[in-house]
This record gives sequence, structure tokens and C-alpha cells, in this order.
Amino acid sequence: MKSIKKKNDALVLKIVLSVILMAYSVSLFIPVLWGIMTSFKTQSDFRLSVFGWPEPFTFENYVTAVQKLFRDVQNPYNAAQMLRVRFPLMFVYSFLYAGGCAIFSTTTACVVAYATVKFSKFKLSKVIYTIVIVTMILPVIGNLPSEIRMSQILGLYNTFWGIWIMKMTFLGMYFLVFHATFRGIAKDYYEAAYLDGASEFRVMVQIAFPLVKYTYLTVLLLNFITFWNDYQVPLIYMPSYPTAAYGVYLFNNSNDAQLSSVPVRITGCIFLLTPILILFMVFHRRLIGNVSMGGIKE
Repeated sequence: MKSIKKKNDALVLKIVLSVILMAYSVSLFIPVLWGIMTSFKTQSDFRLSVFGWPEPFTFENYVTAVQKLFRDVQNPYNAAQMLRVRFPLMFVYSFLYAGGCAIFSTTTACVVAYATVKFSKFKLSKVIYTIVIVTMILPVIGNLPSEIRMSQILGLYNTFWGIWIMKMTFLGMYFLVFHATFRGIAKDYYEAAYLDGASEFRVMVQIAFPLVKYTYLTVLLLNFITFWNDYQVPLIYMPSYPTAAYGVYLFNNSNDAQLSSVPVRITGCIFLLTPILILFMVFHRRLIGNVSMGGIKE
């Protein structure tokens, strides 16, 4: 009787949790659906019916966002010349910024994590691990002016390759993810390669990295999404290359009556959401399969 009661209690708990998770999922989907509907409304239609179906159904907001949103920036190669960057070009800059930064930051964290695990007997490995933990705990405040000045001195400011180099850091949660993943790999793989005369670099590239490729791809996707939605770093460090996220930020500060309307603002957000939504639909099995309980697993 007790076992049957426990099974019934577990079933009730599963049902309750399922209902809660479904309600939470719906609560996340409703704002997206509302945003899509609003993007097809005119300003007058939005004022008359905030939550209603678009009447008439129009693509005017998308045309307005593409044609009227722009940013005049200084030519990085000629300070006396101004260039006009429109919304479609901002998406090109977004792919360059998010893709490059995601690749460099993910690869750096992976390589450093492998080195600290592989050479864990050395004190430097423990120092690196401690630095990562400490920097995640202690807040870093007031270093922005000095960081900007340093990037200007080194020639990294206002360039894509410069911001890629600046993002080559192993600090953060994903270093711990790679560290835990490499620690779970049996040393027999490495020893077999050493017996065949493989060098340390070859073991890392041909043995270790393929074993963590799914974790690497998952972290790469998560980093890409993070950088794609970032507008502050391009705003500060790449003033001549405004990204799509920065373009959406400009909607809220535009003096143009059409661009400052709610439907056009929502349209800009839908533009920014679409690539990430497509990316999630293509790789959702990989993301959901590797992300579990706030971490990543094989």
C-alpha cells in the first residue's frame, strides 16, 4: 500500500510540475506572439486595439524600419568623412561582431581549460582556476575609462579584429564548464596517443577537442546569442560599426515620429529576434540536449 501511495504522490507531483512548466512556457510565448501581431499594425490601429488582431494587416512598419533607420558614423579610415549605416548593414556588422567574438571567446576558454586540466599538477593551473573563481565573485567597477584608453593605445579600438582580441578571455562560467568536461575524459585516450608518438598539440587538437565538440558547439551558440543581443560594447568600442542591437536601441532615442511609434519599435525587436529564433529552431535539440540544471553536459 505504501509503494502505491508513493507512486500516486509522485504522479501528482509530476502533473503539477508539468502544468506549472506549461503555464510558464505559455507566459513566455504570449509576449512574442503579441509583438509579432503588433508589428503588423498601424499606429492608429494599435491605439484602438492594443491586443486585437491587426486590421488592416500591413508590412508598413517593416518597410519603415529598413528605409528610415540609419546612423551617421565617422569613417574609421577618414576622420573628416561621415558614413551612413542603414539597418540592413547593421545586421552584417552584427554577424561579424557576434560570430567573431563567440568563436574567439569560446575557443580561448576551451584551450585554457584543457591546459589547466592536462597540467593540473603545476601551481599555475591552480592559480588560473582560482583567478576565474575570484573574478566571478568580486565585482569589477570603474575600469571602463582605462580599458577604452588602453584599447586606443594598442590600436584595438573601433575595429572588428580588435574587439575579437579583447574577447579572447577565459574568465567566466564557460571556463568551468570546459574544465569539468575535460576532467571527465579518461586519460587512456591521451596515453594511447602518446604511445603513437603524438605531440601535446596534436593530442589537444585531434584527441581532446573532438571529445568535447558538442559542448563546444553549445557554448558557441550560447555565446553567439549573448553577443548578438549586446548593444553596449559596440556602442562604446565600435562607434563606426553599429550593430542591429544598437539599431534597436536607436528606436527608443529617435526624434522621427514614425520610428518612435510602438509598432515600429516592436518591429525592430522582431527583426533582431528572427535570426536567433531561426538559430534556435535549427539547433534546439543540441541546446536542449546539452543544457541541463543550469549547466552543460555531454
